Amino acid sequence: MQLKRTNTARTIAQASAKVGLTCLMLASASAQAANFYKYRDDSGAWVIAHSIPADRAKFGYLVVDGQGRVLDTVERELTAEEYQAKQLQEERLLACNRAVKRVRNLYQDQADIDYAEQKALESIETSIANLRANLTHIRNQKKELEAQAAQMDLAGQTLPPALLENIGRAQDEEGNLEEAIAIKMEEKQALSREYDADRAVFELPDCSGGLPPSLAAGR
Repeated sequence: MQLKRTNTARTIAQASAKVGLTCLMLASASAQAANFYKYRDDSGAWVIAHSIPADRAKFGYLVVDGQGRVLDTVERELTAEEYQAKQLQEERLLACNRAVKRVRNLYQDQADIDYAEQKALESIETSIANLRANLTHIRNQKKELEAQAAQMDLAGQTLPPALLENIGRAQDEEGNLEEAIAIKMEEKQALSREYDADRAVFELPDCSGGLPPSLAAGR
């Protein structure tokens, strides 16, 4: 009977020890699971607490566990000037990455850029040559019409409305062709600048600094 009571007491003691150990482990786990905020107060000293004052959050803080290990870092709020500068830098980086991707997809090397520019310029030169030929033709036509009108005027004849209309149409066409040639010349210059920019982008080692201002301004 005495032996039975001893075994029972031992079993109860072991069970109690297990319960105590379990409670201790749960308490430890609960402490580890709780997050704390680590921030600096007005004097610059570190403070660790379950919450952070709203007026201190803007200066940045750390999120730590019960063991003091850093779980997350929240940076301080940027000033308006800093935020604007950050946005500008991000936009420059995005523009640079897009430009590099486009150029790398189009060309294998600088020779490809030279060839593409040559073909594009040849196309524009052909258009300009055709426009100039048409301009020469319309100018000759206008001269003939004006000469005919001058002879009739010297002879005291009334100029037919159709002749005057033809002269007017020739003058309008002459102006249109001159404008078209000027536009093509501008396109030619812009095209050269674009291919020069592609060459510069192709040679960029990376986009850490974004596109150079001289290139960014033209895109």
